[in-house]
Amino acid sequence: MPEAEFELEEIQARIKRGNKMRTTALLVFLALICLARWGWGLPLPNRIIILIIFWIGVSSVYGLLVGGQTSVKMIRMIYSRYFLLEMLILTFLLYFLGLGGWMGAIFYIFPIIYANSILGRKEGRLITLVAILYYLFPVLLDYYQVLSHRRIFATFDLGLYRNTPFVPVSSLVVIWVFVFAGYTSSVFSDMLRKSSRELLGRTRELERVQGELLRKERLAAMGEMAAGLAHEIRNPLAVMKNSLHLLGEAVSNKEKARRHLDLMDTQLDEASYIVRELLDFTREIKPEFSSASVNDLARASLRSRRPPRRVKVVKDLSRNLPEIKVDATQIRQAFQNLISNAIQAIPKEGKVSIRTYLEQKHLNIAVSDTGEGISRENLDKIFQPLFTTRSKGIGLGLTVTKRLVEANGGRIEVNSKEGEGTTFYLRFPVAGEDE
Repeated sequence: MPEAEFELEEIQARIKRGNKMRTTALLVFLALICLARWGWGLPLPNRIIILIIFWIGVSSVYGLLVGGQTSVKMIRMIYSRYFLLEMLILTFLLYFLGLGGWMGAIFYIFPIIYANSILGRKEGRLITLVAILYYLFPVLLDYYQVLSHRRIFATFDLGLYRNTPFVPVSSLVVIWVFVFAGYTSSVFSDMLRKSSRELLGRTRELERVQGELLRKERLAAMGEMAAGLAHEIRNPLAVMKNSLHLLGEAVSNKEKARRHLDLMDTQLDEASYIVRELLDFTREIKPEFSSASVNDLARASLRSRRPPRRVKVVKDLSRNLPEIKVDATQIRQAFQNLISNAIQAIPKEGKVSIRTYLEQKHLNIAVSDTGEGISRENLDKIFQPLFTTRSKGIGLGLTVTKRLVEANGGRIEVNSKEGEGTTFYLRFPVAGEDE
């Protein structure tokens, strides 16, 4: 699972649990208020009940809004607005209940902790600041009214601490508690997110290694089977090829028979190519190094892989290039595979380009085509055994090419754009130079 999806599911799960706990607490609180109002006969105003019902409705609406989002950033933005509204509702509720001072401060701590554990640090700090303002405004207003003996607005009852310095001191303590609660919850939340990401990374790595081991086991079993199968098929194909050649000479004057013989010859060539791919894939690569010219290897590869008339070949072979130390046969085979791959990638008319050049003590060979290109999602898979997007072939050509190039001290890279074409780059250190 990608990290973004993991974070999205994590924050949605936290919000879902939080909404469930909040709704349960509000319903219990509503039941207690109703019991106190009509059961015990306490003179509680109806607006308290209306405010609690409104709070439950707002919480449900925001829960639905968050549930339909697919972006963590958008969820945090929506929920930061919700927390601002929630604390405003809480402030009015405390005012209607006549709860101020330390008693009221306790009710702000829970949304502060919850907000800082879900939202980012920036939003969490904003919620903490708003909670401090919501708490301080009615308390300080009431304290001013007590000191000035002027009734401006009916807020809270400061009780035993009238006309004492306790209210400013207690307010500073409450502010410190709010900031401390927000900061610690944010830090612990970041630690939990970091641990979750590390656990996700380890899980991904274990899944990747497990998949790689299973794939290698399957490939090993397939390789043993393919080696035996290829050896069994190769000899009959050779006999059929020779027989077709002799038969073609015998019926050379009959056009229809000749056309069918040519078709059979083409199909036998494709079958032989598949068998050769299987054999190359199962063999252990042991290069016999010698100095070779990349231009000579490119020309030889083109001679053995003659393209059809619809495909134009462009050669851009730099002169006076130094030699590379490789197994010439293996690298020529790698060139041939890339040229065949380029020709097959062109459905109609197109161009295959071969360029050789020196760059940063490395000889580079670029094989380009103007074919269909490779999609971004397939670009990382093209060197995997048995991966192919074509109706012909078994998906071993590029795997074998990569093994041949790397066994000879080079590396292979690919650049492709869907609908425009593909370029494969082979890079080899110059003979006598370190990689």
